[in-house]
Formats: sequence, structure tokens, C-alpha cells
Amino acid sequence: MSRKKLTPLQVIKISETLEDFKALLPRYRKCKEDETGDLLHKFCSRNRNPIFDLTSIEYFSSNLMSENAKGEDKKKLVLDHYIQRTKAVKLIFQELDLRENLTFDEFVSLLKRYCSTVLLTKEEHTKVTVFAKKRPSCFNYEIYPDCGIRVNGLSEHILN
Repeated sequence: MSRKKLTPLQVIKISETLEDFKALLPRYRKCKEDETGDLLHKFCSRNRNPIFDLTSIEYFSSNLMSENAKGEDKKKLVLDHYIQRTKAVKLIFQELDLRENLTFDEFVSLLKRYCSTVLLTKEEHTKVTVFAKKRPSCFNYEIYPDCGIRVNGLSEHILN
């Protein structure tokens, strides 16, 4: 099995995002003190786009797909973050809050853990999106079974 590698440009983008997130840490700390949770949610939502830009590459793919996606035309498949990006940003900032001097390798490890993707059919992705709005506290991977989506190996992937 070949090991995926980051290109020099991808390394720069990830390094810059880590530095941006470190610079945003004081703002995160202020937002997390908001008792309603609204400020924190807005903060995480505003800062999710860099996560999408960084993790929509082969390096962050889990190489897993739903059973329904197997054998489907690639045009009918969608990359799904099994942890929604807004929730992933919150998890990453929680880690950064504990370890301000997070290294590049540690940050990449967090991105892999919280921001990897799986392939779903477009129909499955739509179901997950609708269902996630009804259960906003759940991660996408927790919703998959309720939508009849099976991704063999995902539990093991998440635990590793």
C-alpha cells in the first residue's frame, strides 16, 4: 500500500492554518465562555471553511465508502466529513486550548482524526444532511445507521 504524502503547497496551507488557529485562540476562549453557546457555534461555523479547503484532498480520505456507494458511478458519489466541519473546528480548538504549542504533525493528526472523509451516494448525503439538522448534537457518523448507511471499517478508523 502506498503512503499518501502532502505536497509542499499543502504543507504550507496546513502550517498557515495552524498559525491562524493559534492566533484565533484568544477569540475562541472568549466565545466558549458564552453561556448560550451561540457565540462558540458562530465562531466554529465561521472558521470551518479552511478545514474544507485543507481536507478535501486524497491525504485526508479514509478510503472508506458506504455499501451503497460501491459500484456506483463516481459522478453519483459525494465526499462526506463523518464529523461535520463546524463540530470538527470545535474539537480542534478544544485540543489547541489545552496545548497551545501544538506542532504541525500534531495538527495534521487532529485533521486526520476529526476531518477525514468517506464516500457516500448523493442520496445518502442528502439523507444525512436532513437528519443532522433534526439532531444537531450528533456527529454524521452517528447518524449513518439511522439513515440506513453502512460504512464497513469506519468504527475502526475512528478509533485509530
